[in-house]
Amino acid sequence: RLEDAIGGCIDFAYCRFPAKQANLKYDDLPTFPIRPNFASFRNSLRPASECVVFDGCPEDPYHPSNTPIYQTATFVQPSCSEFGAYDYTRSGNPTRTALEKHVALLEQAAAAFAFASGMAALHTVMRLLRCGDEILVNEDIYGGMHRLLTQDCVNSGIKVTFVDTTDIAAVKKAITPQTKLIHVESPSNPRMKITDLKELATTAHRRGVLLSVDSTMMPPVICKPLTLGADIVIHSATKFFSGHADCTGGLVCVRDPTLAHRVAFLQNAEGTALAPFECFLFLRGIKTMHLRVERAQANAERVGAFLLAHPHVKEAYFPGRGGCDSMSLVVHRSQATGQGSMISLTTGCVDFSRRFCDACKIFKTTVSFGSVNSLIEMPCTMSHASIPAEKRTLPDDLVRLSVGIEDVEDLVADLAQALEAAAGGLAAPCTKGGYDSRFEDLPVVPNPGLPGPRDDSPSKSRDAGSEVDARRLAERLVVARGAGSAQAS
Repeated sequence: RLEDAIGGCIDFAYCRFPAKQANLKYDDLPTFPIRPNFASFRNSLRPASECVVFDGCPEDPYHPSNTPIYQTATFVQPSCSEFGAYDYTRSGNPTRTALEKHVALLEQAAAAFAFASGMAALHTVMRLLRCGDEILVNEDIYGGMHRLLTQDCVNSGIKVTFVDTTDIAAVKKAITPQTKLIHVESPSNPRMKITDLKELATTAHRRGVLLSVDSTMMPPVICKPLTLGADIVIHSATKFFSGHADCTGGLVCVRDPTLAHRVAFLQNAEGTALAPFECFLFLRGIKTMHLRVERAQANAERVGAFLLAHPHVKEAYFPGRGGCDSMSLVVHRSQATGQGSMISLTTGCVDFSRRFCDACKIFKTTVSFGSVNSLIEMPCTMSHASIPAEKRTLPDDLVRLSVGIEDVEDLVADLAQALEAAAGGLAAPCTKGGYDSRFEDLPVVPNPGLPGPRDDSPSKSRDAGSEVDARRLAERLVVARGAGSAQAS
């Protein structure tokens, strides 16, 4: 109705919404400025250029090279009887609009919405369901999503059914009249199971069911699920959209404008939107996403080949040659342009896997993935620990790797030494020879043990003991200065 009343040619900066109209309710007002619908958009640019060639604020009279951070909570209104394009940052903010427009362009979505975390994005999609509705979920699901479904959604009267979505026949059998949504990951996290998204979308739509895809492992430079028939795409933007593990965020992309209106309402009503500064960081991260993903993916191919050939690795899982069965590989390649940078593996022994993780020097032991740094974890005790052991479908010795953009030769060498260390019975995290950037074997600057610039006494050679003494003296000086500052204040 707003588009019909206002028209298609909008100067966003001067857009006005009268507060009183006979045929318009307050909640019918958009919580974000009118923006392009990219659902049918076909960009003439290639994926690498799509990430870079984007003006987030074309209406800004100063034409900045980068989208400014609108660090404000409120916006002054034209009058008491009109609303401007923005009024309150919870409802909308120009920096967030820029991010949401760029994401929608990349995903070919009608609209995209940025949230404070990936879990906030997932929770918002679950809020589309009502009491008595049923959701089908792939059985190999992210631990945080499993917790949300089984400990929160069920309390709202939503029925949760886990099913092997790689088996379309099983999905068809599981759908009931109450089924309103199918939620899936492909590849799944962390077993890397592949679901045929096109076939699943067709199956869902024949029964009047929506399809939601968590595509966090497959950013839009690799896969665009909305173009395969999905209705909703979700990302934990913390991963590949950021790429630097320095901010958290989530994204919901939809291809139906009516669905977009509902998601926008929930984002505003529940106050889960992403703050302007984090929006700025994600806008910056998108510019290098294609480069980062391309490099990490190439590294992952080499790492995968190394693991498949290593005698201490029992199984390796990834959507590439040797990492999955031939049919799954065909399906994945039909819906994605690469295997991504995630690899899971088993060793046949929980203690061996733990020793392997602890012995890595470059791969950092932490949850999450998609960073420029290579990461390693054991899902059963870390990212998926919230799933009760009796309900987990994961082997206890499973290890998940997120391959980064370091030199691949260094990565392979690190994994090789860690596997050999694990085979030798290393029982504690490796604390010697790692890359902690402390550089304790180097001289210190300034060095209290050396003569000052006005000291004419001849310099003397120092042994290792004097070097240690000098370092200790320097540390005492730092502590003393800190204490003096505290007393002065």
